[in-house]
Amino acid sequence: MERNDVFLWICGFAIVVCGNQETLQQPPISAKLPSLINMNNDFAFNLYKRLIESPDYQSKNIFFSPFSVSMALSELSLGAGGDTKQQLLSGIGYNSTIFSTEEMHQLFHSLLEDIGNRTEVDIDVGTALYASDRFKPHSKFLEDMKEFYHSDGFTVDFRVKETVDQINKYVEEKTHGKINQAVDDLEEDTFMLLLTYIYFKGKWDKPFNPDTTSESKFHIDDKTTVPVQMMHQYEYLKVYYDAELSTKVLCLDYNDSFSMFLAVPDVHMGRKTIKDLEMTVSRQHIKKWRRGVSKDEVDIYVPKLSLKTSYSLNDILKGMGMADMFSDRADFTGVSEESIFVSQVLHKATLDIDEQGTTAAAVTEVNERLVSYSPLSIIRFDRPFMIFITDQTNDNILFFGKVVNPNEKL
Repeated sequence: MERNDVFLWICGFAIVVCGNQETLQQPPISAKLPSLINMNNDFAFNLYKRLIESPDYQSKNIFFSPFSVSMALSELSLGAGGDTKQQLLSGIGYNSTIFSTEEMHQLFHSLLEDIGNRTEVDIDVGTALYASDRFKPHSKFLEDMKEFYHSDGFTVDFRVKETVDQINKYVEEKTHGKINQAVDDLEEDTFMLLLTYIYFKGKWDKPFNPDTTSESKFHIDDKTTVPVQMMHQYEYLKVYYDAELSTKVLCLDYNDSFSMFLAVPDVHMGRKTIKDLEMTVSRQHIKKWRRGVSKDEVDIYVPKLSLKTSYSLNDILKGMGMADMFSDRADFTGVSEESIFVSQVLHKATLDIDEQGTTAAAVTEVNERLVSYSPLSIIRFDRPFMIFITDQTNDNILFFGKVVNPNEKL
């Protein structure tokens, strides 16, 4: 039987709504939102660990939007059936004892609604579905995509170059120019393209003074350094020392709405490395950091960054148990009567950090006296470190990554 391709491109975000109900009634669906966020954040760490195990991405900068990926896979499950659907749901960490699939889609919808109401930062997140003019998706699938995920819908001819230009222009507009080449080309037998996008721009609560930025060295490893523009602040800031992980944590807030956590291993305590940190850190640590940070007068050094990343996730997702959707075993009968499968899953992301804030579509001196070690008096992010951009309300992870080389080019 002839098979037709579905091309899935992903480039994401989330938060909480609450309500009161009578004691004898079922609790509102918003009460289950923390469980969805836990699901998304666990998926984030699972995906990250798969990425760092891949030979293609080892020893490289990592930056992606886990929420964008899990949202796209959840959307795809709307049209999946049989083993394909079960693999998708299992792969993103869905647990039927916590909420139904219908509730899961409703919760994603609540998150998107909340994001749309945010004014503290500049953020745009959404979905677009491109369907071939030779292909007729089921109306129920299109209605569900629109209802739950605010999906834009387009009918196109994937056989002409103008369609690639149209898709790239759409993504460029939605990401404010940060991602201008979502796709390079498309196979002629592509029948559907599903993409999710996210743009985030936040200003620091306490901006850095550009006059204090100066050239410094970033230690990629014990033998290799690269020059960087290092920003500096001496200020009362939110910091935390995670003794369990031997890691210094800095929390920089954006207008009382979102936060960036920067985590760097403490080289003075057992020579911990970035590999030690990334193999042990989990969503529970993010929650612990949020509760544990406190303001202290501290010297911080953070490099200016401009990163671009691009991932083909086919093999990664297969390794996470979602293999059938890429094969002739794919069951997308909820999408169309046509026999279709997923040909590609791509993810692209960017990160810019400067003195004013972040746009996204780290020496401690110890003298010879017997005094307590004070690891947080100076924090230098001058060696590989991890980054998490999270929602202050519920710790939902928007973006996730590590910086190995600030000068690395895509």
